[in-house]
Amino acid sequence: MDGKDDLALERFLPYKLMQVAEQVSGELAKFYRSEFGITRPEWRLLAVLGQGKALIARELAEMTCMDKVKVSRALQGMEDKGLIRRTPNPKDQRAARIVLTAEGKALYRRMVPRVLEWERRLAQGLPGEKTHSLIDSLNCLLTQLERMDGSRG
Repeated sequence: MDGKDDLALERFLPYKLMQVAEQVSGELAKFYRSEFGITRPEWRLLAVLGQGKALIARELAEMTCMDKVKVSRALQGMEDKGLIRRTPNPKDQRAARIVLTAEGKALYRRMVPRVLEWERRLAQGLPGEKTHSLIDSLNCLLTQLERMDGSRG
């Protein structure tokens, strides 16, 4: 190859995004398990349900980018721990609405300050005040991915 079309992984955006996402996710998973006794999928669901809306499993799968099986297993674990409650959905009896119990809400309130402190420590690795710029850039990439996905049809 002549070099201009070589794939330099250290400069390939999708690869770098994957590396960062995997490392952040892995480190946070250790933190969730050791500090709070929950798994990575349980945290994702807790974070979404902590926003206060009653949701069905399909909505949770979409919002957390997890497949239905992983969501189902995590919800069962959370139910066994007393963190969630399922209530019948008047619009669709096959899909229960899921909310945090009082215990789930208490866990969420205990976790949020600790997770935000973890995020603050991570962001110290960015030069200056680049955190907001990075988040804005990531949101732009998400928007572009939606456009690209829509243009395939």
